[in-house]
Amino acid sequence: MSESDDASPDNSATPLPLDSAGTRELSCAEAVTFDSGDTRCRGWWFEGVDDGAVVVMAHGLGGTVAGGLVGYAQALHHAGHSVLVFDYRHFGRSDGEPRQLLGIKRQQQDYTAAIEYARGRAPALPLVLWGTSFSSAHVITLAARRDDVAAVIAMNPMLDGRASSLLKLKDAGPGTFLRMTGVGLADLARGCLGRAPRYLPLAGEPGTLAALSAPDALTGILSFVDDDFDNRIAPRALLGLGLYRPVTRARQVHCPVLLQLCLRDSVAPIAPGYRLAEALGSRATLKTYDTGHFEIYEGDWRAAFADDQRKFLAQALAQSPAPAPTAHATESPQHTPDETAPPPAR
Repeated sequence: MSESDDASPDNSATPLPLDSAGTRELSCAEAVTFDSGDTRCRGWWFEGVDDGAVVVMAHGLGGTVAGGLVGYAQALHHAGHSVLVFDYRHFGRSDGEPRQLLGIKRQQQDYTAAIEYARGRAPALPLVLWGTSFSSAHVITLAARRDDVAAVIAMNPMLDGRASSLLKLKDAGPGTFLRMTGVGLADLARGCLGRAPRYLPLAGEPGTLAALSAPDALTGILSFVDDDFDNRIAPRALLGLGLYRPVTRARQVHCPVLLQLCLRDSVAPIAPGYRLAEALGSRATLKTYDTGHFEIYEGDWRAAFADDQRKFLAQALAQSPAPAPTAHATESPQHTPDETAPPPAR
């Protein structure tokens, strides 16, 4: 494990979307679609150069690509990497009914389908999995299952659902926590009967029935999402989160991993990040930042995080030869380009 260090944004840093050299022009992203099971997912493809990697990126709990991911995709693209950034089914521009329905296995299937699509577009490039918040859990889980992952980036990561649930219990109090559990069970029953969800807010004020009710959650999310942000989530999806513990899969991950922890994270406890880094040993690069969970999607903090990601990939890919593609990831799934422009980086 590399030495942990505190990073602070440099006010003189070159603003995105330029890379640190400020020389690479932004090419237009290609709006693409791919199928995950019987559902169509949508995203954007940034074509890189032959000596880069192919990076697959997805959003966190209740988020979308438009909620802060485009700037990171552009930053890695300007460093020479090909990037696929996509919305999970039920969210954003992707298909899937009902809306705002999170399923752990379904999202893992969507991420796997995205990998297969990206592999088809760039079969010779090293594969990098990129996650933020809840999608960091998926990239660790998938890296533990696959032998073709060259590197992983996990930013403000949710790595232990049990720890996150205990933090929610502490912050919300037993009464509110039990009420949310009851609402989730009732919504699960509605789903079993084929009825539409009875939604809860994704983010709300402290003390309210919301999936995220930390003091900085609502204002933090609203500071970077786009105008179409849907501040809802189906509460049935929250019931199983406490059992999702990718931190326990560390010894099955054999590639370099960048862990970017926010020291003032109010949503994803950082202790599991330290435990994961310890279990990974020399495979982990641990970076800590004196900021909160929601402040890293724009401005100076985004520049600082993105710069560390570029440096990590340059070192990790130079030291690790690209694994051979697995047998299930050799053909490009059918996709339909469209004329949609990617959301602007804020």
